[in-house]
Amino acid sequence: MSSLKEKNRRILVVDDEADVLEFLKIYLETMGWDVTAAPTVSRAFEELEKQPHFLVITDIAMPEMDGYEFINAIKMQGFECQFALMTGFGYNPKHTLVKIYKTVKYPCLFKPFNREKVTEAVNGAYALYHHDIDNIDGTAADADGNSDNND
Repeated sequence: MSSLKEKNRRILVVDDEADVLEFLKIYLETMGWDVTAAPTVSRAFEELEKQPHFLVITDIAMPEMDGYEFINAIKMQGFECQFALMTGFGYNPKHTLVKIYKTVKYPCLFKPFNREKVTEAVNGAYALYHHDIDNIDGTAADADGNSDNND
């Protein structure tokens, strides 16, 4: 199992809709991220076994298991990564997902995607994932890989 945490720019996107996978893969890769698209939860676990990913973006409604169950399974297997959820229900301030954010704290991306929100979620996840790694070696890198070490 590849559950060790290491510096990386890898994002795993999991959704049973091919057009969503294609859009996020193209969009995020143009921003410099290394993106793997998985159409099933089983395939996603295969990818997590191969190498660490700093972020898993998962749809909530999927055939094998829902996004919440998937995140819990990832955690139970010891994979260290950040998470973002996505849903096709669109944004509604009264939606359960908006309310649950207060306790879960994973970003929720609503389809159709707001690119600024996607970018914000990815950059935030990158910073959170790498925070303790960067503190170990004495440098802190932003999402563009720039270091604040002035040496």
